Amino acid sequence: MEKITILIADDNPAFRKSLRALLAHEADMVVVGEATDGREALDLAERLQPSLILLDVVMPKAIGLEGLSRLRTKSPGTKVLILSAYSGDEYVAEALMYGGKGYILKTAHPDELIKAIRITHSGDLWAGRRVVAKTLEGLLQKVHPEEDLLQDLRDELTGREREVMKWVVLGQRNKEIARQLGISEETVKTHLRNIFRKLQITRRSQLILQRYRGRRT
Repeated sequence: MEKITILIADDNPAFRKSLRALLAHEADMVVVGEATDGREALDLAERLQPSLILLDVVMPKAIGLEGLSRLRTKSPGTKVLILSAYSGDEYVAEALMYGGKGYILKTAHPDELIKAIRITHSGDLWAGRRVVAKTLEGLLQKVHPEEDLLQDLRDELTGREREVMKWVVLGQRNKEIARQLGISEETVKTHLRNIFRKLQITRRSQLILQRYRGRRT
């Protein structure tokens, strides 16, 4: 049986110990390392090339959400499951945008964590129901409550802008979108500026909500 090799990155030693004890009971999982801060997480990810990282993005020398793209560069085959105490709306969306494959609260039931590990390792996205519910509820309160107005704004997008929007929603970075569409990275940035202006939004993460609501209209 090929095991899921796991790197735990969290600054709380008691939490790391409990995670290691939990995972030791799973025949298909093995902890290959522990990182106590963001810099160490990057170094160990590059050296160990684990299947999956259980990552707390809020810790000393934290790499932050934007640093997830650095993790993908140093260890491209590694999936990232974010462990967090926060279920804030745009925080979750941004975590997925920057390359996280899953987002789970530290208070989640152990069975849910094990399930999340297996799902994210397989390449699928994971977010617990409570996280998803809070995320959508928070975003729905912030972004354009009028459905007719939203549909009118979306109708203003050009075909190319819709393509760019699709790839952003799928979590692709500007460089990757440029490669997919055969255009320059600067052109992608121009399309994004136009999309933000037309949809009256300011953040990439809000495009997830636009996509979600677009399917309801």
